[in-house]
Amino acid sequence: MRITSIKIKKGLLILSWALYDLSNQFFALNVVSLYFPRWLIIEKKSPEILYSLCFGISLFFVGICAPVLGAISDVSGRRKEFLAFFTLLSIIFTVSLGLATNIFWALVFFAIANFGCQGAVVFYNALMTDVAPKHRIGFVSGLGRMFGYSGAILALYTIKPAILGYQKAFIFTGMLFLIFSLPCIVFVKEKSPKYRTGIFYFLEREKLLEAFRRLRTTIFDISKLAELKDFLKASFFGLCAVNAIILFMSIYAGKVFGLKEGQIVNLIAFSTIFAIVGSIFSGFISDIIGYRKSLIGIFFLWGICFLGGGLLKPPFHWLIGALAGISLSSTWVVSRAMVIKIVPEDKIGEAFGLFNLVAYISGIVGSMFYGTIILFFSHLGEIGYRLALLSLTLFIAIGMSFLLKMGKSVRGI
Repeated sequence: MRITSIKIKKGLLILSWALYDLSNQFFALNVVSLYFPRWLIIEKKSPEILYSLCFGISLFFVGICAPVLGAISDVSGRRKEFLAFFTLLSIIFTVSLGLATNIFWALVFFAIANFGCQGAVVFYNALMTDVAPKHRIGFVSGLGRMFGYSGAILALYTIKPAILGYQKAFIFTGMLFLIFSLPCIVFVKEKSPKYRTGIFYFLEREKLLEAFRRLRTTIFDISKLAELKDFLKASFFGLCAVNAIILFMSIYAGKVFGLKEGQIVNLIAFSTIFAIVGSIFSGFISDIIGYRKSLIGIFFLWGICFLGGGLLKPPFHWLIGALAGISLSSTWVVSRAMVIKIVPEDKIGEAFGLFNLVAYISGIVGSMFYGTIILFFSHLGEIGYRLALLSLTLFIAIGMSFLLKMGKSVRGI
């Protein structure tokens, strides 16, 4: 009976942790990928490059803060406090989007909300070491993404701007983000480090310098490990392409495939079903065959998606949507499992800070690259959008070359 109760308790902790993946998908899908860019670009007639700039600026500030805060959270043992702060910051400004009528203030609110959501992910990922058995890291990572994409479907069909209006949709998104993030923030218990400090640890000058020293040591340690360097390089180039398509997929579906808003919602829901399947299978398979081999396969699928999306016409958008769903979920599942596999447990927060820094820089570069291509080729109409998507295959090819290079130095990953 005792063994059974322990297993149930562990299962509930994993469930509570995984629900956070569900909660932040309300923001990631409804605000970042779907309704805010449509409100800004289609309803308010703003150029794509303006959204790219705003998104890039928010990621720039997260990129500066994440590695340092990750190091602080490792030493202080206060990952949950940071998770709660950044989550609430995102929720407050997501709701504020529902009150903004001016484009400038809407962009400011979006940048802060995105800053909070992306910053929280660093500490959420690091908390996985407190709930996941070491031999099931890929599976638990996949379970979280499965819940995340289940939340995406829930978000698509519970929040419809056609009925609510865009701004009410933003308010409801913030409320759902809050509700489903609470189990992780309240119930997940983190393992205490040797010396657990007070919540205002980061305000103490000497302790803050200690965190910087730890971070510097981690950076130099990483620079000596060829597999980590190649993994981060591969992640950078791959995520340049992935972040660009996340940002502009709803606009692309409308401009190139001629889909209306309701049809776009159905396509994203269809894609999300495959993302759920990809989350579980990629986690399970990567635990067996290794994370590097799994990532190579995922990058190959992304290449097919970009080539197909750039060259094919309806009804093939359904096939592309399915492949993109599998590829997207698998990318995050396998990447964060690989970080945990490579990095010592006492430096997980720092490692995810650095990994997320790479992801944020790639988000800036990818979105700006895509937005610039569209700006220069907008006079070509649909062809300009297709050229922009096809150009993303270059990033995938470079990223895959670094993954293949890892084979010379990586064993058992």
